[in-house]
Amino acid sequence: MRLLHTTAIRLSLRYAFYFALLMMLGLGGLYWSSSQYIDAQITSNLEYQLDFLVSLDQQQGRQKLLNYMNKQSSGMSKNRLYKILISRQGKKLAGNLNDWPEGIITDKVVRNDWFDSHLIPEKFPDSDGYWPVIATKLSDGSSLLLTQSIVQAEDLREFTLSSMLIILLFSIALTILLGWRMGKTILHRMDTINVVASQIGQGKLNQRVPLSDRDDEFDELASHLNDMFKQLEQLINGMRDVTDNVAHDLRRPLSRLRNRIEVTLLKSRDIVDYQQTLNSALTDIDGLIKTFNALLEIAQVESGSYRGDWLKFDLSALTESIGILFKEAAEEDNKTFQLSIESDINIKGNPHLLGQAINNLLENALKYTSDTDNIELKLFKQNDQILLRVSDSGMGIPPKEYERVLQRFVRLEASRSSEGNGLGLCLVKAVTDLHQADLILESNDPGLKVCLIFASNTN
Repeated sequence: MRLLHTTAIRLSLRYAFYFALLMMLGLGGLYWSSSQYIDAQITSNLEYQLDFLVSLDQQQGRQKLLNYMNKQSSGMSKNRLYKILISRQGKKLAGNLNDWPEGIITDKVVRNDWFDSHLIPEKFPDSDGYWPVIATKLSDGSSLLLTQSIVQAEDLREFTLSSMLIILLFSIALTILLGWRMGKTILHRMDTINVVASQIGQGKLNQRVPLSDRDDEFDELASHLNDMFKQLEQLINGMRDVTDNVAHDLRRPLSRLRNRIEVTLLKSRDIVDYQQTLNSALTDIDGLIKTFNALLEIAQVESGSYRGDWLKFDLSALTESIGILFKEAAEEDNKTFQLSIESDINIKGNPHLLGQAINNLLENALKYTSDTDNIELKLFKQNDQILLRVSDSGMGIPPKEYERVLQRFVRLEASRSSEGNGLGLCLVKAVTDLHQADLILESNDPGLKVCLIFASNTN
């Protein structure tokens, strides 16, 4: 049976064994202490009764002792005291024992001695056996003996032992039953997870492990698995989107390249035409290589495998040098470019990747702004954080598209007519994630404001 092979059942059986062992030790100790207590009570009672009878003989006389013993001898009880008083010559004077047992030592010490049934006036099952006995010599040489039947004590011991065995067996059975139930519960929860994992393996990426209202460790595991499945679904869907977008965005330049070459080969041309065709083809090929390089760089950055030179460098100098180049290009297009760089801002990271990210942000700002629009590059410290902000007054991006434009090959309708592959902001996002920075897109009203925020621990 499958349930018998589960870890829960194996643990339950193992702990049931340990529990049974501990119960046996505990109940055995309890039984031993109970027996010792019963024996101590019998011994104490015999010693007390002997002292009382001796005191009665010494203080009130022999006749008082005889009357008391003969009176106490009436009636029968399985747990009663048995007494006998014999003279120096061995003659029975009083008591409810038929005769003096052999081998009794009269030293006021309680011992267990054998009693035959013929010594006891009452007849009841198992009357013979080892009984606790105490005896002493009186002042006139007579001997006094007291003993007590242990039949009732043995019945109590047997009842106690039987009760303990029942408790032990019930506890073991209950432990196994609870373990069995626990195993079924755990197996059901694991089967639920296995079914979902199997469905995910079959390509049903939208499946999730259901959560219960218990909020236990299985729900915690299910929550982590659901997060993993969600990320897996996003990655696979992202790969599909990338494949579709690569096919869509690269088909046009490849078709254009093929058509241009095919048209050129339809008839003989002079060397100038061939050179122009080759130059155009080279431009298209460079664009394709640039796209594939960007894809490779994004994949390496997102996987964490591309770190390059990870060092502490002057971010102020890097940002300023890139900003000056774009300031000249912006001014050639009659655009206003404001450069505000706070000096001596050092950061630990990859200068090449951060430079590429800044370059991509400024390229977008320059591409999607019109003449007389404003562009600003600003680097400053604020509240133990480093902020690098690129803002423009161009067409901007609708707020609902902020998350989508950070994905690969995403180009909004307004930018479809311009050159580009939709990988610029995606690379910026990958670089900021690698540097454990935050990338925030906001409206500049009009235009777009992109801010990179580095924590102070990156310094």
